[in-house]
Amino acid sequence: VLFARASVPEPRSETDEKRGETLITSAANATFKEWKSLLGGRGIRKTGSALVSGRKVIEEVISLRPEIVRGWIEFQESDPPSDSLPTGTPRFRLARNLFAELDVHGTGYPLLLVKVPSARPASEAEFSDGAIPCIPFQDPANVGAAIRSAAAFGIRTMVLLRESANPYHPKSIRAAGTAVFLVDFVEGPSIRDIGELGLPVAALAADGVDIDEVRFPRRFALLAGVEGPGLPEQLSPEYLIRIPISRDIESLNATVAFSIALYEWRRKTKTV
Repeated sequence: VLFARASVPEPRSETDEKRGETLITSAANATFKEWKSLLGGRGIRKTGSALVSGRKVIEEVISLRPEIVRGWIEFQESDPPSDSLPTGTPRFRLARNLFAELDVHGTGYPLLLVKVPSARPASEAEFSDGAIPCIPFQDPANVGAAIRSAAAFGIRTMVLLRESANPYHPKSIRAAGTAVFLVDFVEGPSIRDIGELGLPVAALAADGVDIDEVRFPRRFALLAGVEGPGLPEQLSPEYLIRIPISRDIESLNATVAFSIALYEWRRKTKTV
């Protein structure tokens, strides 16, 4: 008995003409593999795309930024597309197990594929008066929380320092909500070289001046340290600010301290 190895064709997407969908059933599919790369910052930077999850956030993104919508990703027996989905938006239907790999937050609701802009180089940025948040956080959830707080206090420009996680990481979008799509990001230097921005730096530290005594400058970079290491030893900020807390607690979560500082700045300056 002779056996011959059969060639296996490369899995392809199948288009359901009646439903206007592209069906993807194989993990080897190139489109699916590209979407999986969006679960990390490198894939997001390479493709300029991101995945948005959660019914409420998706509806808000479609309403506020319909021009960035690239596709609707669903699965068998999932909810129908949103009524507000832009006409002509490509629709993709995944096998249930493949969809679960992308639905990292377990929402069970279809995902929205969106286009995201690259951060502008700091050399091209023109900073307006007020607080300019500079983000060094390596945890995407902390990045998202900082974005949400900044946007809540009327800030629309933020600097992503070299240490920062990608703001369009799924964990960051989950923490920031639609705020991440309302902020203009600037690509900054390392936290060690923050002086290159040409802004006076107000850094948060346990040995700084009580925030109640601080008179904020007209325009400044607001900086919290990296999770764990904190501020670089060689950093010499123009302002070192302390948020008083109980002596029983060593420090605040970086994003909590960041949010308190933004609130106090806004309260004192009446900036909107």
